[in-house]
Amino acid sequence: LKFLRTDRAEMQAISEVVKRLAMAEPFVTFVLTDVSGGKSRVTFRADGETGDMFDALHARLRGVLGKDFAENALAINAQRDGMHLTGFAALPTYSRGSAVQQFLYVNGRPVRDKVLIGALRGAYMDTLSRDRHPAACLFIDVEPTRVDVNVHPAKSEVRFRDPAIVRGLIVSALRADLFGSEGRLRVLALLVEAVQKMAALAAVLLTGFSLRHLGRPR
Repeated sequence: LKFLRTDRAEMQAISEVVKRLAMAEPFVTFVLTDVSGGKSRVTFRADGETGDMFDALHARLRGVLGKDFAENALAINAQRDGMHLTGFAALPTYSRGSAVQQFLYVNGRPVRDKVLIGALRGAYMDTLSRDRHPAACLFIDVEPTRVDVNVHPAKSEVRFRDPAIVRGLIVSALRADLFGSEGRLRVLALLVEAVQKMAALAAVLLTGFSLRHLGRPR
């Protein structure tokens, strides 16, 4: 069909959809199998997690987004005017060169909404340069009557009845958690770890230089 791309591109697009769904349902097992070319191989698998919602989501994000994201992300849990925000947002030190690690959900549905994207960007505004992007997986739960999900044919965009409340909730919650005491301690711990690694590397380099220097004939 004319609208289809290459098998590889289509498989990648399908994989992205399944991964987004897997992040929204951490207690559910997801398995994606590629049966093209007459062969069957599993290209993605995420077993259902256990524990409470935040533990399960953190484990699922570690499996989907990787260890680095999980170790640099803080749990977000805030409410305002009947809206509930949960998920994980990465520290500014884990910023990305593009927006590929921004996953936003409204009532469990993955969306690409300008209000949510703008709010996420606004929360990091004072800490990231314009060419860096925050990483986060956030969930907004709101009464269905307060959000219109039929503004885009693919259901990928929504229209909130109170967009200012949504933006305020995201910006205030992320700034409080990322730049509060816990966030500052995590950043400090990462800086200490980085300094320790640099010191260890410098010691190895200096040792190698000294050995080479001592081995030279005088």
